[in-house]
Parts: sequence; C-alpha cells; structure tokens
Amino acid sequence: MDIGSVQAKAEEIYELMGERLPVRGNDLVSRTQKAGRLLPRRIRKEALYLGEAAKLTENPKLMKMVDYQRVNTAFRACLHYLKSINVAARRRELLLGILGSIGLAVFVVSGLGIFVLTWRGYL
Repeated sequence: MDIGSVQAKAEEIYELMGERLPVRGNDLVSRTQKAGRLLPRRIRKEALYLGEAAKLTENPKLMKMVDYQRVNTAFRACLHYLKSINVAARRRELLLGILGSIGLAVFVVSGLGIFVLTWRGYL
C-alpha cells in the first residue's frame, strides 16, 4: 500500500460522510468529530484512525508509523456503515418525530383547555 491509497481511502470516506450525514468539516478528522453521536463509537474510532493515518502519510518519516492492515480494516468498516445509511428513511423518521411532538403538544394543550373550561363551569 502506498501513500496515495491511504489518502484516497480517507478522501472517499470524507466524501461519503458528507453525502450521508449532515456534517461539515475541512478534513476527515474534523468531520468525524462533528458527527459525534451520529456515528457509532467503533465507526467513529476507525474514521479518526483513518484520518490520522492520512495525515501521517504526508510526512515520509512518520509514514512508517501507519499500520496498513488497520487502515484497510478501518476503511472497510466505515464504508460498510456509511453505505448502509438510508438518507430518505432518516429524513422521514425526523419528520415523523417532529410531527409526533407537535401532535402530542396540541393534544395536551387542548386537554388542559377543556379541563380548565370544565373546572370554571363553562362546559
């Protein structure tokens, strides 16, 4: 494995994370940190390792510190998780959650209104 392949893998995960998750950042490490709880702990750890490995490969002396087998494992894990994210289903769940919260609030407020009107003798 050479320098370009580690950086290409990090770039591919960076692009895929931008498409599938609502996070921004200048590099893979910052985007992973901003994703926070949107990523499982194991995937977040692997993506951070992949980003750090890409940074290490920029320096020829530090390139020896990179474990290429772990880079491959991290890449495959991140790729598998990010490709399994369904953006449409995530948006639909968000919309249904918001509508459910609004519906519950309307129900509670109308129930309290009816209670107060009954208590005051208007109903």
